[in-house]
Amino acid sequence: MKNKKKLTPKQKKIIDISVICLQVAIVIVAIVISAIVIANPITSSAKVSGAKTKLLPVLTDSMVGDNKDSFNPGDLIIATTPKDPFALKEGDIITYVGTVNGVEELITHRIVGVMLDADGKAITYYTLGDAQPEDSEALPVMPRGVLAVYKYHLKGVGNAINWLQNDRNFLLVIVIPLVALFVYNIIVFVKMIMESKMDKVKEAGAGAVVDEEEIRRKAIEEYLAKQNLSATDQDTKEDKTE
Repeated sequence: MKNKKKLTPKQKKIIDISVICLQVAIVIVAIVISAIVIANPITSSAKVSGAKTKLLPVLTDSMVGDNKDSFNPGDLIIATTPKDPFALKEGDIITYVGTVNGVEELITHRIVGVMLDADGKAITYYTLGDAQPEDSEALPVMPRGVLAVYKYHLKGVGNAINWLQNDRNFLLVIVIPLVALFVYNIIVFVKMIMESKMDKVKEAGAGAVVDEEEIRRKAIEEYLAKQNLSATDQDTKEDKTE
């Protein structure tokens, strides 16, 4: 069997830094995804987040078109709360609650007409989806009914958000990896503590061996010194006798 090459301190340091960076990246991604999912309304709900920025997945093809800001099913709309719902203009894309087949749903359509009062403030907005013919009947929306105004959209991201809104998928992608990462770090921490204790035990054992060797050496030196002293005394007695 070939002997395994031991990692140098520099290699160990590089590996440790890489593992830490990977863990930080996983946590950051998990936090961002969690924030998006939590901030995003459930697709079947006719409500939007109370936050200033709204994240709205596109479910239908009513806004498919040739405009630069047209979007497709599966995209994610980033919208904001209107600063002044009475000052919107034709061409703006707004989100409001409408009734579809007897069910209240969020609708995001373009303003194609505005009715103003004598002071120039909007009384009613008329909206239409980009995919609908121009001669279709526009839906009226009161200014106070405008929940969000379109800013831009991300292609395909809405599908991912919808998928993650499923409890099982969120558990598999976010919760389980974070729990596994937490358990891994506990194991690493315990291992470090155990290795530290073992090192201390080894140091203590090495010190004991050194002390024992020192005691033996001193004992031998004392014995030899006594032997030499005895031999010297014997020689002295013989000299006196002569």
